[in-house]
Amino acid sequence: MRPWEIHPALIHFPIAFLLGGLLLDLVARIRPRESLTRAASGLFIAGVVSGVVAAAAGAISYYTVPAHTEAAHEQMDAHLVLASAALVLFALVAIARWRGRTQPASAIALCGGFLGSALLVSAALLGGKAVYQGGAGVDPQILSPAVVEGHHHHHGDADDGDDDHDHAQAEQPASDDGHETFTGTESPSRSHAAVRHRLRRARSERR
Repeated sequence: MRPWEIHPALIHFPIAFLLGGLLLDLVARIRPRESLTRAASGLFIAGVVSGVVAAAAGAISYYTVPAHTEAAHEQMDAHLVLASAALVLFALVAIARWRGRTQPASAIALCGGFLGSALLVSAALLGGKAVYQGGAGVDPQILSPAVVEGHHHHHGDADDGDDDHDHAQAEQPASDDGHETFTGTESPSRSHAAVRHRLRRARSERR
């Protein structure tokens, strides 16, 4: 398993624990049972602990993930902020619920849980967009030439190399089926025109 693949493998656990804890707290408000409130408190604690582990893996992923678009990098930044805020908020909720684990959750604790859930879901959506739309962590070798070209950028060209990690994919040789890969150094209009031209030529050769 590569370093950037650890975070997506772990993140499902804190999401499930924290949302499950909030759901149990809501049920316990309607039908108060000490067993439910204790279970909810335990889920919050498990969610925060597993969330810290997932966050550490996310930090590793942030600095090791392969080439991705500039938009994906911005989404990753926002993902990091929202997920950190959610973890801090849920930590406060978990402490409060553990202290009062024999009683139904207060209105403040529930509000904190709802707000934390909104932040958590928003962070998850951005993380998914960075992967599925921005190519973060996706092996460029399995993508079509047009997609590979669109998922490359050289952040150092814009900021003279001051970025703290590299987004650029190393230049790839032409593949065996006649398709060419791109390094992303071409201008957008010229590179996209070249991609269309090469794809049309490849289709005509197959015929």
